[in-house]
Amino acid sequence: GCEDEFVEGLKRLEQMIEKSKAGQEFQNKFIKIDSGEYVQIVGLPNLESLLEGQIEGLDWLDSVDHLLDYYEDDSRTEAFSGFVID
Repeated sequence: GCEDEFVEGLKRLEQMIEKSKAGQEFQNKFIKIDSGEYVQIVGLPNLESLLEGQIEGLDWLDSVDHLLDYYEDDSRTEAFSGFVID
């Protein structure tokens, strides 16, 4: 169903990230939390590296838009950022 199609989309996104970040150090993980939402955890060396992939990431998000539930504010995503605590 829709969830299987979305998971396939996540695999496609992961391949896109691996290709665009080839040679760079990065981490990318997807988890499904208890609410049924999917969370992407990305670790990149700097903000510039994140911004470089933003357009491609938005294009991917548009490609799975028909599979998404929107938040009350009509947003498709909820973003968080921070620093790794060593």
